[in-house]
Amino acid sequence: MKSIIENIKTKDFSRVRVGIGKPTYEFDRINYVIGPIPKEERKILDEGIEKAADAVIEILKNGIDNAMNKFNT
Repeated sequence: MKSIIENIKTKDFSRVRVGIGKPTYEFDRINYVIGPIPKEERKILDEGIEKAADAVIEILKNGIDNAMNKFNT
């Protein structure tokens, strides 16, 4: 995110976020975020990615407010 902000010279842009949960132990955050995805969680992540892609299409077609109302439930 930092490099995007540096390149476009603003923090003023819409973001589509996909949650990944939290690690069991707080000290293990880095490995949790960049480590391998457990098989049992891959399906959940794939569903989140699909939903995020649909949200982007909704944003482009109908605007950010409509997308937020539709997807932030």
